[in-house]
Amino acid sequence: MTIRFVAILLALALAPGPVAAQAPGPLRLGVSIPLTGAAAGIGQYLLWGVEIAAQEANSAGGVNGRPVELVIEDDETDPDKARANARHLVEQERVAAVLGPANSGNALAMIPVLQQAKTPLMLLTASATPLTRPPADGSKNYVFRATLPDRDQLRKLVDWAAPRFQSIAVAADTTPYGNLCLQDITELMAEKGIKPVAVVRFDLGEQDLTPKARELARSTAQAVALLTLGQEVANFVRGADQAGYSTRFIGQYPFFLQPVKDLPERLSNGLTGVLGSSADASPKAREIDRLVRTRYRVEGYYPFKFVEAAYEGTRLVLEAAARAAPDDGTALRDALESTERFEGVSRVFLRPFSPGQHELYKADNLSMGVWKDGAVVRLDE
Repeated sequence: MTIRFVAILLALALAPGPVAAQAPGPLRLGVSIPLTGAAAGIGQYLLWGVEIAAQEANSAGGVNGRPVELVIEDDETDPDKARANARHLVEQERVAAVLGPANSGNALAMIPVLQQAKTPLMLLTASATPLTRPPADGSKNYVFRATLPDRDQLRKLVDWAAPRFQSIAVAADTTPYGNLCLQDITELMAEKGIKPVAVVRFDLGEQDLTPKARELARSTAQAVALLTLGQEVANFVRGADQAGYSTRFIGQYPFFLQPVKDLPERLSNGLTGVLGSSADASPKAREIDRLVRTRYRVEGYYPFKFVEAAYEGTRLVLEAAARAAPDDGTALRDALESTERFEGVSRVFLRPFSPGQHELYKADNLSMGVWKDGAVVRLDE
């Protein structure tokens, strides 16, 4: 399914007749995110952030007079579909860059296609640590990221948990995301001279995780690091409840997704994770939050960090396109890499990228959050 964002049509319709006839062609950005499948909830948040950034650019006249067009593809939370989307976007749609995906496994499938095509990929929430590493053959790296990689999230988690719990177990899904997170947390725990007292694995989409919870109940774990997506976090917590297993579950950004929010409060209370920024962190954050609630009719809680990452990733690409020949992938890549200053939603980034470093966020200003009575509370440390 391919969707072309309607803001370009509005931008052209509002232009005077003679100008519209001579207007430059649109700046086309590909968006490959999950609108269906296991990660569809995350895809929805990413779409909001991308659309808000594109609408903002078009309201200001586009990019050097070119209206922004989003070519949106549903990757169905499927690596094969994500790979096909990448090929379609660069070969048929001729996009200047690609935004997305949500999942690390899908990113791994897309990266070889986009590297070969020399088309920049801005990762929005795909967080597996190796994704932005320079190619082994020494060629230029076309992959950038607008969220914090897993190793930095997990370092924060381990730094917080190690002095509080004498024994920690790990439950990780069997996706590339879960595999790489398990590797990261095992290495980070080893740096502190500890190792997981138990490890269980489960498939994404597995509904009844009661048997896995029973496995952990036989361990000495005082806390369990759950390394998976939001729905599976919720499924595991329900499984632990069915097994009569009570422990402290800890994790990463997915702990604050909607499926976790939807748990009964008696089950969500105490779930603790690495917390990103919030919708009240700055005037710009509050503006984006207002747009989300009015345009998309959102009431109550939603994970603002995912919208913020998509907005900032899109803005980074648009600002780089304004400084480069955006139809030249290498020029756009070089412009991203040479960004001097980027005003993010809640902070200013100075020289965020370099030839060997394509991560927007560094492991600072992170905090821990805990669910309490249906709300997320930032922990004092």
